[in-house]
Amino acid sequence: MNGRIAFLILALLTSLGPLGLEAQVRGQGQRQRQNLVRQVEQGFARLVQSQLGLDRTQLSSVQGVMQSFRADRQGLNLDQASLRHRLRDPGLPEMDESQAQEILAEMIRLQEAELDLYRREQESLLTVLSPNQLVLFYRIRDDWGQRIQRMRGQGGPGGPGGQVGRPGGSGIPGAGE
Repeated sequence: MNGRIAFLILALLTSLGPLGLEAQVRGQGQRQRQNLVRQVEQGFARLVQSQLGLDRTQLSSVQGVMQSFRADRQGLNLDQASLRHRLRDPGLPEMDESQAQEILAEMIRLQEAELDLYRREQESLLTVLSPNQLVLFYRIRDDWGQRIQRMRGQGGPGGPGGQVGRPGGSGIPGAGE
């Protein structure tokens, strides 16, 4: 069971960002949480290192790049969660035109902010990884997101049908993603 929990946390770290991880491990003891996060970070780092053929220095550089975008990713994740919350508001059908315009403008702003962050991360990662390695890195991340989607359908954390988020979120574990 602990192996499955660690795998799920790993997948969440790689695909969801900080909000998904916090939601999944909330209520667990701080020490247990730290141990699981560390195991997940180490496991994913080994996977990335082996599949991309990275040495320790390159892996450390990739983690450093992803860490440098941590605060931006966390802020964006919080803003996206806030917008999703607004879209679930029972009073949404009664909103006026100006409120609807505000929501639409926020949707575009968040999409543009996400694209900008993605571009900046990609530019930085290309200083460490070759274009081929970066494409493979994105595939690894996407695979983790798909795995967690399948596991959630089998009653993983949050139960069947629980919201997971989009696969392919930024970064690798240990970099705050």
